[in-house]
Amino acid sequence: MSHSGFSLSRRSLLKGGLGLGAIALGGPTLLTACSGSSTSVAADGTTTIDYQLSWLPTTEHSGSWIASDTGLYTNNKLKVGFLNGGPNVSPDTVVMSGKAAVGGSNADVVANAITQGADLKVFGTRFQKSPFCILSLAETPINSPQEMIGKKIGVAALNETSFNLLLQINNIDPDSIEVVPVQFDPAPVVNKEVDGQVVFVINEPTQLETKGIATNTFLFADFGYAVFSGVYFAKTETVDSNPEMLAGFLRAERLGWEANVADPTLGTNLTLNVFGKDQGFDRAQQLLESQTLPQIMVTPDTDAGGLLTLPPALIEKNIATLSANGIDVTADQLFTTKILDMI
Repeated sequence: MSHSGFSLSRRSLLKGGLGLGAIALGGPTLLTACSGSSTSVAADGTTTIDYQLSWLPTTEHSGSWIASDTGLYTNNKLKVGFLNGGPNVSPDTVVMSGKAAVGGSNADVVANAITQGADLKVFGTRFQKSPFCILSLAETPINSPQEMIGKKIGVAALNETSFNLLLQINNIDPDSIEVVPVQFDPAPVVNKEVDGQVVFVINEPTQLETKGIATNTFLFADFGYAVFSGVYFAKTETVDSNPEMLAGFLRAERLGWEANVADPTLGTNLTLNVFGKDQGFDRAQQLLESQTLPQIMVTPDTDAGGLLTLPPALIEKNIATLSANGIDVTADQLFTTKILDMI
């Protein structure tokens, strides 16, 4: 099967491709990423902000689409604009520049920015678990890091650090695994050039499953790799000076995500018909991605504290994982639960 058969992989797009325009919430009005200050307050008290997405407008952002479409932002006195992310967008830089009040990214990216002087705080997270996983075929499954020993594992260059950290956490000798350099589509697994491959559980496996190829995955997060993904972050000064606005934003996001977890077709339809309608997404893959999201969003912690929560024990595990990866930040530098406590 040719590589061209697997489109719209998050990391395949690092090689270029889809446009990175921005879409305004409530409709397909285009915004620009350099429109100056992202926050303003109208006479009726409605605050207008921009939200820099972590990626392209896929079902990965379904909660936001629903929050817009059903008036959840409006109910919290907010008018929110989306700025699309992508391979050439650094959300931390956009937020620090003031072009967006809120950004989406991964905890390691925000932590690294903080070590370089950025004054940012993570105040919630979409994904409790990292989407990194090992993909294998269902007929020859790999179910744990230990089962990789003696096998060929495809690892793209940008994923090497995370993969090596998984091995380190699980006390696996790197020499016991044959690492095969790959790009960012799952063809090597399908073609049996490798036994497994490092991918995102919401991307490549869903692409294969919608093509009728049965797959197997195990999450890095289930074997000690703790890095929040899809975090919400803002400048520390925004957290300190306007917590009510961020609480309203996060409250709307939570309700939107609760709706999508209950009915994944909601975000899929809004992705394909409104917010990502010009991106050429495949409906079956986007729906399966939307259906897969609870695997990394819903945990006993979210059952207790609600979606988007930042559990203290998992915060500490994140800090430990980041430290093992050479990123030294404290929990107080990187995270705040102040906003979550308000909703």
